[in-house]
Amino acid sequence: MDEGGRKTLNLLHVPMKDQNSAHHKHHENPNNTQFKKDKVLADAPERSRYSFRRGGVWILFFLLLSLVPLGIGLVSPTPDYRNFWMEFGVTAGFVALGLFAAQFIFSGRLAWVAPSFGMDNIVHFHREIGIIAFLFLLVHPVTLLLHNPAFISYFDPGVNLMRAIALVFVNFAILGIVATSLWRIKFGLSYEKWRLLHGFLALSIVFIGVVHSVQVAHYLDPLWKKILLGATMGACMYQVLHTRLVRPWLNRKHPYRVVELKEEHDDCYSLTIAPVKGPKMKFIPGQFAWITICDTPLSLQQHPFSFSSSAQADTISFTAKVSGDFTATWKDLKPGRKVFLEGPFGSFTPEPDSHVFMVVGGIGVTPAMSILRTMRDDKDPRQAILLYASSDWDDVTFKEELVEISQQLNLRVIHILEEPPKNPTEGIETEEGRIDQEMLAKYLPENHDQFMFFICGPSGLMDVTEVALHQLGVDWRRIYSERFKIV
Repeated sequence: MDEGGRKTLNLLHVPMKDQNSAHHKHHENPNNTQFKKDKVLADAPERSRYSFRRGGVWILFFLLLSLVPLGIGLVSPTPDYRNFWMEFGVTAGFVALGLFAAQFIFSGRLAWVAPSFGMDNIVHFHREIGIIAFLFLLVHPVTLLLHNPAFISYFDPGVNLMRAIALVFVNFAILGIVATSLWRIKFGLSYEKWRLLHGFLALSIVFIGVVHSVQVAHYLDPLWKKILLGATMGACMYQVLHTRLVRPWLNRKHPYRVVELKEEHDDCYSLTIAPVKGPKMKFIPGQFAWITICDTPLSLQQHPFSFSSSAQADTISFTAKVSGDFTATWKDLKPGRKVFLEGPFGSFTPEPDSHVFMVVGGIGVTPAMSILRTMRDDKDPRQAILLYASSDWDDVTFKEELVEISQQLNLRVIHILEEPPKNPTEGIETEEGRIDQEMLAKYLPENHDQFMFFICGPSGLMDVTEVALHQLGVDWRRIYSERFKIV
C-alpha cells in the first residue's frame, strides 16, 4: 500500500464451479485439528464487522459531533431571531466548522474507528465529507453577502486588517485543501509536502473559524459558550497534533533496524526489519503500518505499507514496488539503517471462522502474502483461493513462493495474465485476460457465504470486482477492499 446452518467435514474441500480444472490440485492437510476447525466453521454464526446498525451508529456519532458548534450556539441564552437567510447563512458556517473538526477524529489513525468501516471506506468518507464541508463553508459568506452586501466590510483591511487577512486566507485555504487533495499529482506535490500542507491548512481553517465565531459572538455572547466552543474544537485539533507530533515523539524509544533487503520480481523490493531491542510489533495479517526510514521519527517521510510477512515471524517485512521517490530509495538501504513504525492499522483481516477468497492485482498481493504466510505457519486448514492478476508471468511477484505455499495449505492459486506464458509450468493454473464477472463466477465457491472476500490492487480491478461479486450474490458485508493510494 502506498504513495484501504453449515455443512461439516466437507468444508475444507469446497466445491468449485470449475472443479475439473486440469491444473487444480487439492492438498490434504494432515493437521489433526481439522475436524475441530470444520466444526468451528460450520457452527459459526453469520456475522460481519460491517453492518447497517454499526454504520448508522457511527454516522450518527459523526453528525452529532459535527453539530456541536451549532448546538453550543443554540443553547440558551440565544439572541432574537433575525430572518431566514441571515440565520441560514450563520447555520452553514457553524456546520462547516463542525464538519472540519469532526474530520480530525475520523482520520486520526484511531484503532477503534477502522474496524467498524475499514481504512478504505474511511479514506473515501473523509474525502467526500471534505467536499461537503467546503460547500457549507462557501454557502456561509455567499448567503450573508447576497442578503446584506454590507458584510463585505469583514473582508476590508481598512476596517480590521487581521480579520480581513484571516478570512481571505480561509477562502484560499479551503480551495487549496480541496484542489490539492483531488489533483495532488497534477500539482506536482510529493506525498510528504501534500501531507504537511493538508494538515496545516485544515488546522488553520478550524482555528480561524473558532476565532471568527468568538469575535462575532452573536450566538456565543456568554463567556462559557466561547470557552466550550474553544475547548471542543481544540480537542479535535489536538488529534492532528497528536498524530503528527506527539505519537511519533513517543515512538522514538522503539526503533527498528534494517536486517535484509531482497529484490523481487517486477521491480519490487522486500524490506525486512527487526526491533533494536524488545519485542516486535504485533499485528494481524492484512494490516498495515506507517514507515519512517530516518534517524528520527519526527520526519515528513512517513508512508503506509501493508505487512507482507507472517505474523508469527521474528522479523517484519514489507514489500513495495518502485513507484515514487520514497520507494525508489529502498534499493540503496543498508543493513542497520534505522526505521520507525507506527501501527498496526486496518481491518483488512480474516476472521477465524471464515474461509478466504482473495482477488489481487500487482503489488496488491502483499497483504495476501501476509495472510497466507501466517496460515502456513499456523498450519491453518481453512480453504483459501487467490486470484492474482498480472500483466505477464515475468511480473508475478512471489510466484515461486506461492507454488510452495499451495503445497502446504488448502490453497488454490489462479494467475490471471494478460499475456500468459508460451510454455506454462506444470501445476500452475493460469487464465488469459483480465478479471471480470465471468472470471469471478468461474471460481466463486458454491458456499461463498462461508468465505470472506478481500480485494486489493489497482482501482479498476477493485471497482470491477466489488460490483461483480455483489451481482454474483456475495453479501456486501463480506467484501473488504483496500486501495493503495490515500490521495
